This record gives sequence, C-alpha cells and structure tokens, in this order.
Amino acid sequence: MNLRPNRFAVVICAGLLGLAAPLAMSWGPEGHAIVADIAQAHLSSSTATEVASLLKLEGLDRLDQISSWADGNRKEFPGTSGWHYVDIPLKASGYDAVRDCVQGNCVVAKLDENVHVLADKTATPQARLLALKWVVHLVGDIHQPLHAEDNDDKGGNTVQVQFFGKGTNLHSIWDGGVIRHALSLQPGPNYTFDHAVVQNDAMTLDATITPTQRAAWATKNLLPQIVDASIVWADESHTLAQQVAYTDINKPSGDAWSQRYQQKAWPVVRTRLQQGGVRLAEVLNEALSE
Repeated sequence: MNLRPNRFAVVICAGLLGLAAPLAMSWGPEGHAIVADIAQAHLSSSTATEVASLLKLEGLDRLDQISSWADGNRKEFPGTSGWHYVDIPLKASGYDAVRDCVQGNCVVAKLDENVHVLADKTATPQARLLALKWVVHLVGDIHQPLHAEDNDDKGGNTVQVQFFGKGTNLHSIWDGGVIRHALSLQPGPNYTFDHAVVQNDAMTLDATITPTQRAAWATKNLLPQIVDASIVWADESHTLAQQVAYTDINKPSGDAWSQRYQQKAWPVVRTRLQQGGVRLAEVLNEALSE
C-alpha cells in the first residue's frame, strides 16, 4: 500500500493539536467539524451524557473539538498514517480486503477496531476517549472520495491544479478547497477556524436532510455490521472519485474550469458531509447506549 504524505491541517483546540505543515491528508478541519457537529445534534440523551463524560477528561465539551485530533497527533502515534484512507485502485470495481487493507492498515479495519473499544464498557475511560477521537475522525475520512481511491498519484496529491487562481492539488481541493469556496470560509493561522461559524454552517446543512435520507443513510443495528457498513461507505466514496473527482481534469486551471469543477464537486461534498454526520451519530448512539 502506498502511504500518502501527511496533511496535518489542524484546529488548535485546548492545546490538543500540535502545529504542523498543511499537506493534504483528510477533510480539512472545517469538514471534520461539520461531520462532528451534525452528529452531535442527533445524539440521544444517554449518548450525549457518555460523550460529555469522556470529553471532560480533557476539559472539552464538543465533538468538533476532537474531530481533527487524529491529523494533528501523528508524530505521537507513528504508523497510523494508513488508518485514514483505503487505497482502492481507481479502475477497480470496489474494495478488496486482501488487496486494499494489507495487515489491517486501512480506514475500514481501524474504524471497526476503534468502534469496538469505544463500545467496551470494561475499557478504561482514557482508552475509550482515544477511541472516540479516532471514530469521529475516521467516519469523516471514509466519506471523502479521495480517501477511497488511488491512481498511482498518492490519492490525487500529485495531480496539480489551479483552483480559483491558487496552485494546489486534486486531493487538497476535495479536502477543503471546495468547502471553503462554497461556504466562504477563510482558515486562520495554522488552520484554525471559527467554530461558531462552522457550527452554524453545519446546522444549515443538517436542516436540509430529510427523514427519508436519514433512514436510508444509517440503518439501525449498525454496530454488529460496522465492517460491512464501512465497506459500503468506502465503495460509495470510490465510485464518486471515479464518476466525479477524476473527470474533467485534463486541463485543471482557469476560472471557467474552477467554476465548473466547483459546481459539480460541491453537491457531492455536501452530501458526503451530511452522510458522515448522520452515520457518525448512529455509530455513537449504538456504541454508547445503555
């Protein structure tokens, strides 16, 4: 499996996340926060109490405060870079565990592993908090289309583009460029951002999700099927990479191309953020239920 360069686009929250270089690796901090905020809005009362108890161990009170933790602490957890994605060959029809998750080093396997630690009431609170951080982050990651494909280009990191006049790469515009352009967000120093503004954007996106969509995106009794569900989510992302992300990139530059690409990418990104939030809420509600 090819390891992609670390992104380390982080939010500085209560001293949790370290400073690091912004190389493309996952949803930007705003995207991860949106997924976390949507999920937080749909936690059951008992789950919310459990989440609050775990977060209180580090003086925190919201899921969006830990949603980018995994990107900011890779030096402290060496060997975890491969946890954030799964390299399904772009031309493949979908996920194959033997080919794409060697030695369990991929988002599908690690999401399963951490969900079960989180659900284990015999585990220490510190272990469960660590698992919560990973679960919140990895559910977000698996919904990013370029986290479930590889075209011998490190997940789009080596595909150079000019997006609205700025030099970047294909992976980066899916991580954060599309979101920031659509929501008029400007990251601060070291990728800090205004949590209140992003939370408001998240609630706006949440309000447009229909009951039918919620029911279809996250079926009940999800926990016993978390591996199968994760494979479905990864395959969804992979298909979107094939059908959307890697189309119309022969000459990726100029305002006309940027506008055209933004118009087709944002609806996909918006839906993946919404799906990630709905599914994260269901995972947490089942893992932390009484």
